[in-house]
Amino acid sequence: MACDHAVGANRRHITRRRFLGRAGMAIVAGSLGPAWAGNTPPGQVKKRRLGKTNLMVSEIGFGGHSWEYPRVPDPAGPRKVSEDEAVEIISAALDMGVNFFDADTAISEHELPGKVLKRLDRADDVIVCVRLCHKSHGVPEDKQEIYKFIDERLKLWPMDSVDIMMVSMTTEEYWDMSYCIEALEKVKQQGKIRFTGFGSHFTPENYLEAIAKYGDAFDICSAPYNVRHRAAEEVFPVAEKHDLGIVTIKPFARGSLLKGLDLADDDKGTPRRMVAFVLRNKYVDCCLTGLHTFDQMLENFSASWTGLSPADGEALERLASAKPPGDADWLERSWVLA
Repeated sequence: MACDHAVGANRRHITRRRFLGRAGMAIVAGSLGPAWAGNTPPGQVKKRRLGKTNLMVSEIGFGGHSWEYPRVPDPAGPRKVSEDEAVEIISAALDMGVNFFDADTAISEHELPGKVLKRLDRADDVIVCVRLCHKSHGVPEDKQEIYKFIDERLKLWPMDSVDIMMVSMTTEEYWDMSYCIEALEKVKQQGKIRFTGFGSHFTPENYLEAIAKYGDAFDICSAPYNVRHRAAEEVFPVAEKHDLGIVTIKPFARGSLLKGLDLADDDKGTPRRMVAFVLRNKYVDCCLTGLHTFDQMLENFSASWTGLSPADGEALERLASAKPPGDADWLERSWVLA
């Protein structure tokens, strides 16, 4: 472990230098208006309070899909992030103040970051949120799914418990969460999790109904939100009344909002400005972003000190309204403001 930690320290030094060069920190901060506030300097991701948990989380976090899908460019075709690449990415991000890791149901979304945090000996520096998706149906069997999931996934992290467990369903109807709540309370009492949350792809109207019925039983809720799909703005104030921490997903609408853009030239900086748009909302505690390369990590997390000028906001609005993304049907159906 000592050897791995030394390697990690060396890589952190290297990646920090690369970060300062690649991200154009001084240019970004100077040209886009006020880039930071309080005691958090440019180059460090700011923290926000995560609702009633009182956890201070980085306002941008690792989305679990960062490790699951084969989207790293390679001559032989897209591939998944390797362990060594993940060490470089995660090490640099931790030094930038990123501490929130989200992991969906897939094993690889837990296994890879778990291995990296063990290699770096930095498990104490992070807040881990695990999500059980597609397995809850409002029936008694939901409880067994939760017990099985948390026991299996805990084995993949270098810690005895995780901070948050969420339950999620990819459906436009919310479900009877009472069985999930019962099971989550049990695993909380067992010391396997500290806090609970829910999220889904259901409609904003069903979010409001779910919060009214179950909001006090949870600590966090998670919803899609980006410059085009903004109906969550109707949900956020209601969630805050229950002091629910708010974690957003889909800042790029599964990448659809970035399709066709020249991110190396004319449209450079658009991803960070899209994340900055999400962070501009005072209700958002953490914006989860999927990323697959070191450069994407720098781009996404630098949104924490990227200001948005009026011209930037107008450009994002034009881009978002230009045409509906082609592969985000559930977002299009429910989450575009009327």
